[in-house]
Amino acid sequence: MASKHTLNIEDLLSGFDSMKISALRHAAKLSPHIKECTIGPDCADLSQKKPIDKTPVKVDNRNDTTKENDPNVSNEGPSANSTPKSAEKKNATTSPFTPITHTDVTDCAAVQLKLHQQDIERQRLASVQKTLSERQTKIRLADEKREAQLAKNLEEAALIAARKEKDTEQRLLNAIKEQERLAQEASARRQAEIEQENRRLNDIQAQLKRRQEEIRRKAQLLDALRQHIGQFRLGTETFTKALTVIGVQHATKFTNQKKAVRMLQKDFEQLLQTINSNQEVSQTEVDQATNYCKLLDQVNAEVTEILAQIEASQKQQQEQEKQEQAKASEPPASTGQESSQQQTDSKPTDSTDSADGVQQLAGLTSQATENEPFFQPVSPECLQFYNEIKSFYEQHQTAVKQLMDDPSMKTYRFNCQKAINVPVNAISAVNREHFIDKYNKLAALLSGQNVKAGDGMVSINGHPLGRTYCTMLLAKKFVSQADTSISSNASAAFPVAAIAVALWQRFPDFGRFFLAYLHRECPYLVPYYLPQLEGQSQEDFLKTLGYRFADGGVLEKQDQYLKRMSGLARLYAAVIITIPRKDDPTPHPHGIEYGWRWLTNILNRFPQPDICATLIAEFVQTAGSDLHATYGKQFIKVLQVLQGDYMTALNRIDTGGPKARLEGLIKKILTEGRIERPEGIMSLTFDNLPVLVKASLDALNRTFAANPQLLANHTYQTLIVRH
Repeated sequence: MASKHTLNIEDLLSGFDSMKISALRHAAKLSPHIKECTIGPDCADLSQKKPIDKTPVKVDNRNDTTKENDPNVSNEGPSANSTPKSAEKKNATTSPFTPITHTDVTDCAAVQLKLHQQDIERQRLASVQKTLSERQTKIRLADEKREAQLAKNLEEAALIAARKEKDTEQRLLNAIKEQERLAQEASARRQAEIEQENRRLNDIQAQLKRRQEEIRRKAQLLDALRQHIGQFRLGTETFTKALTVIGVQHATKFTNQKKAVRMLQKDFEQLLQTINSNQEVSQTEVDQATNYCKLLDQVNAEVTEILAQIEASQKQQQEQEKQEQAKASEPPASTGQESSQQQTDSKPTDSTDSADGVQQLAGLTSQATENEPFFQPVSPECLQFYNEIKSFYEQHQTAVKQLMDDPSMKTYRFNCQKAINVPVNAISAVNREHFIDKYNKLAALLSGQNVKAGDGMVSINGHPLGRTYCTMLLAKKFVSQADTSISSNASAAFPVAAIAVALWQRFPDFGRFFLAYLHRECPYLVPYYLPQLEGQSQEDFLKTLGYRFADGGVLEKQDQYLKRMSGLARLYAAVIITIPRKDDPTPHPHGIEYGWRWLTNILNRFPQPDICATLIAEFVQTAGSDLHATYGKQFIKVLQVLQGDYMTALNRIDTGGPKARLEGLIKKILTEGRIERPEGIMSLTFDNLPVLVKASLDALNRTFAANPQLLANHTYQTLIVRH
């Protein structure tokens, strides 16, 4: 609401319109008679003109001026009080601006007229001000009246609101009292129900307590059994490592211990089979496991004691040899030749004659342990991972044997093989549709859908073991691609790895079987330097390392073996650096952290000739840029260790081509400060078209060659990784 003293401009100016119209009307009447300028410094001097009429004309505009300026009088038409005679007199009156003779009388009349007009104007202004004051007073009185009425209305509304509020509060109080009454009644009923339920729960809790006690006791027995299993496995590993570090010439000293360990292993496995068949563990069985672990610890203690004796004997023998050499009169050269000849004679000879350096493979472990006393074939972490994958594979392999040996399911097995072999053999990065089509066919098969197999259809639901059989068969087929295509075509590893990772995300068992077949083909990818077991033939031992024998027991050539191993390493590295599907929220099941673990673990093992250099070079060449982008300076430090201590140890036992290739690769990386992306790598995503980006990478490499400082920029590293 506006203030009561505020003036309404529209009301104040409502009478000025008629004033404007009157002024314009007179101006229109005078315009034809005026030829010169009458206002301003350029106006004409009317006193110099000759008079036309000497008769003074008195113009009385009082009534017109008053009427024209009066806002209550209309300017349209004649006045109600005028007469026709006055109208004629008015029309006959000469305009004051008509040229006349100016005399003193006329000058006085003009002055008087002007004064009269000013007096009229003052009266008009006083009248207007009075009118405005009256209107303002009326507005103020109206505002006061309105405000009084509004205050009265507000007071009445407040009274009404207070009455309503009081009524509402009363209703709320009544409702609260009613709710309290109902709540008390419900609480009483609920208390009675609770007491009854408590009595029932007490009975149930008593039963559960007895059952929990029994379960706790069984859980304690199971935990104790697990501890004994781990203790027994650790004891066997300790025994195996102890035998690994000794030479063949001392193997006969541990015959009794080997027999004892074999008997303990047999008894322990029989005990576990009994527990699995009974599906229950008793205290007696736990005590038996404890006894077996104690016996194994005693055997290991005996082995440790024998090793200490051997070491003491060797030290004593070395001291005697030094004393004899000091007393000998022969020249140092001949002495050195004899000592080297004695060392050569003391080394065991290999009974297997094979080409390209394989014939000395059986003696590599003993040679490595003599040069490196802290040699370990595998780290505990990798050994546990290897045993888990191996146990998972063997368990399902035993189960699926029923399907594989069933003659009636030969056609079903053949159709499953066709449904797998055809799309896997056709995997390539030709275009996006072709790439995704192969994945969809394999995923449909593992999902239980009917898929085309030759002229018919096949599904994993055709047999209870069909899912396991097809998953294992598919994993084996993917691993075999390393030998059939990847070893000859390095770029073929990336589309195979992309689909393998996508299937791994959706079907985790496929990934476990994939690793199991990968470890069977190349245990160095664990990394695990499998030792030759007691009583194991040379052929069986080499097969565990991934070697193949032709008909008649002919060992394959070393270059064929290394070519296949390089394909497996390339496939494994491609799987590790593959970018998983964006539409699948599952993270990478075997990502870059596993690549870091493999590289650091194999560098902590004593190197093996040919195979270690081959695998490391292939792995660094394929996954090195991603490892560098992820781990930065830490990866460079690993390469420096590789170039230093590891290559020094490798140079003692290896002088072949793989070692030279690895040495040149590491030197180039450390010198240039960058790692080139592998040729043929693709944008491993299902959202975009897989495109080979060699040209783009070559352009980036040229940029980095011109600006080496860009290598320190993480943005450029990430750009290369995600290309």
